[in-house]
Amino acid sequence: MTFVEAHFDDADRRHPRAAALTGQGLMMALHDNRGLIAQRNSGGHIRVYIALRTELDWHEVAGVDLADTGRVREVLLAEFTGWSPSLLTLITANDGPYLNRPIHALPVPHTWPHTRGLTLLGDAAHLMSPFSGMGANLAMLDGADLARAIAAQAGAPNPDGPAGSLDAAVRAYESVMLPRSVEAAAGAAGAIAAAIAPDAPAGILTHLASRQ
Repeated sequence: MTFVEAHFDDADRRHPRAAALTGQGLMMALHDNRGLIAQRNSGGHIRVYIALRTELDWHEVAGVDLADTGRVREVLLAEFTGWSPSLLTLITANDGPYLNRPIHALPVPHTWPHTRGLTLLGDAAHLMSPFSGMGANLAMLDGADLARAIAAQAGAPNPDGPAGSLDAAVRAYESVMLPRSVEAAAGAAGAIAAAIAPDAPAGILTHLASRQ
């Protein structure tokens, strides 16, 4: 899975078609293992992800230099043959170069046996597709939970001394973080599999309904 990112600056004034398609939030157009996903950001900025199920090195296979904006655009348009011209505006009218963003994720579930003196948090612990919308939130929550667990153990009597107290804090953190991240990662994996799929958008609607 690869997202090719495009962006539109001062969209309401300079790119009214893209602005109208996106609205004030998020717009998805999904079909046949492809997607156009537009997201409104602050300051009149719109970010678009052009989603494809393709090889990791798709641009090398096609002989495309990612710095060659015109050539990248040609290849992307060929992938979206037959799509509405209004939607193709999200590929043809963007500002500046495209950014190639292959999507990586850890297996679900991703867990590990507790190891004294070591733990993981954020993407290192639970890298998942952006279809969860939770990656950054979970990373911040992980940090806060680990800090709270360490603070709770500070000064607590422990037969193994400070190192034992720290290890107990890490165990407490992992007991909360691992189940939470497995649930989020499963949802993210299911969502991206259903959204960028042969039967999209029906698959993503079914997936969302199942998780209500």
